[in-house]
Amino acid sequence: MYVGHCYCGASRVEINCEPVAVGLCHCLDCRKVSGSTNALNWFIPSEQMTASGPLKTFSKTLDHGNDIVNTFCSDCGTTLFREGQAMPGTRFLKAGILDDPTCLNAFKPQGEIFVSRRVDWLSPVPGASQKQELFA
Repeated sequence: MYVGHCYCGASRVEINCEPVAVGLCHCLDCRKVSGSTNALNWFIPSEQMTASGPLKTFSKTLDHGNDIVNTFCSDCGTTLFREGQAMPGTRFLKAGILDDPTCLNAFKPQGEIFVSRRVDWLSPVPGASQKQELFA
């Protein structure tokens, strides 16, 4: 089992499986949500993840037209995971919330999406697939 918490520690996520996939997203929304140049996402079947604590959701239509729901701690604002209509039944865990940092080394990103928006000074992950956009 993998466990993660928000910044203030009030919200908790438990994952009962290994990630189905691991990817980096360089889209503008992931930049905003992560506060960084990209987001490291673990793809987890919804039924394999539970979340507790003071949670709140925010829905948005992304620039490519799909709707996404962000779940975050209502106390500190840390995004825990996202769910979108592009992949029903899957949660996109923001891997930086995981409590054990060694698990981040165990699961290297298999792919990167929206690489057309990757910052110039960031290199591709060796061996990871590279998609210009989400469905390209």
